Amino acid sequence: MKVLKSTLRNRLFHDIINQRYKDLLIKDVLEYEQPTKYLVSTTDYSSDRSLVPVLTANKAFILGYTDECFGIYDKSDCIIFDDFTMDMKYVNFQFKVKSSAIKILKPKPGVNLKFVFEYLLFLNLQSGEHKRHYISEVEPMIIALPNIDLQDDTAEFLSSIDKKISIESEVFSLLLKQKQYLLSNLFI
Repeated sequence: MKVLKSTLRNRLFHDIINQRYKDLLIKDVLEYEQPTKYLVSTTDYSSDRSLVPVLTANKAFILGYTDECFGIYDKSDCIIFDDFTMDMKYVNFQFKVKSSAIKILKPKPGVNLKFVFEYLLFLNLQSGEHKRHYISEVEPMIIALPNIDLQDDTAEFLSSIDKKISIESEVFSLLLKQKQYLLSNLFI
């Protein structure tokens, strides 16, 4: 399913680029916010999922949970972008962050954030150096931006695949737990 989504994303964005929609700079489409007011004050994380998640943009994503009730990002959906690794995650829940190297990206008016997130994934941004990339390399990049209706349709289509992947992952996890249970009780 993940390979299928990647293939479909690539095809969709190649088609959008070939249609010659309006070319805009990333900085004309997204605004960024420094995360300093959302930084967690302690790295003594909890595993209690009822608390506020502490995020990073890399593969770990949720580092743990905190009971700090101040400086929580709760404005709207955003993209957290690691300025050093160029890893990014789409976030639609409240959170705190661990690192000031993260940029919080939000859409400008007339822009579908999920569409831009998928577009950035399509671009396959990678870092070869340990330096800050967003302002110097990502913001000046040009993307083809179609009208908001096509942005919404594309984002909704790719989100529906994400939901299917999530459901299938949950089913797989439950099947693994069931298998483990059955194997542990097999020779009792």
